[in-house]
Amino acid sequence: MASSLRRTFVSLDDYFALDRGAAPRCEYRNGEVFCMGGAQPEHNTICVNLLTELRSGLRERGCRPFPSDQRVKVNAGSPYLYPDLSVACDPRYVTINGLRTLQNPVLILEVLSPSTAADDRGAKFLQYQTIDTLTDYVLVDSTAIAVLHYRRRGNWWQPRLIEDPAGVLVLDTLGLALPLAAIYLDSGVG
Repeated sequence: MASSLRRTFVSLDDYFALDRGAAPRCEYRNGEVFCMGGAQPEHNTICVNLLTELRSGLRERGCRPFPSDQRVKVNAGSPYLYPDLSVACDPRYVTINGLRTLQNPVLILEVLSPSTAADDRGAKFLQYQTIDTLTDYVLVDSTAIAVLHYRRRGNWWQPRLIEDPAGVLVLDTLGLALPLAAIYLDSGVG
């Protein structure tokens, strides 16, 4: 759940000072700071399942999955966001105020909750699209079995909705197939 820290314009320098010492993760979006609160158990279980599956599947491919504490640089609007999970092959970083920020994710996954779903589907997705290396954007519902996978095809994004509990999320650019049963394992969703 994201909440705006304050409604006045915040400079990047002030954001970096806050973000370096903040207990919760804080995102900078168009001059406003949004701090991320705690998540529900279903959300956390799905994130752990995804991270486990990605780590296991990518170990031999030279790609690395990152959890939600990895800041990602986007090229428009909000320059720095914290997705639930990201994946980079040959990760590149820029260091700002001592914090290394990922510049080249190929995959970003957001686990939706009622309080963040609209933002993850809207403004954040538009900002993630400015990352040249990004080929896949995945939204995983934490209240029902539903995975929406956007795959970049040239200059447009092709969506695919998977709602079958026996379905599989295919990430062909990474050579991975993640069964929804594994994504939702022990989450209580379904």
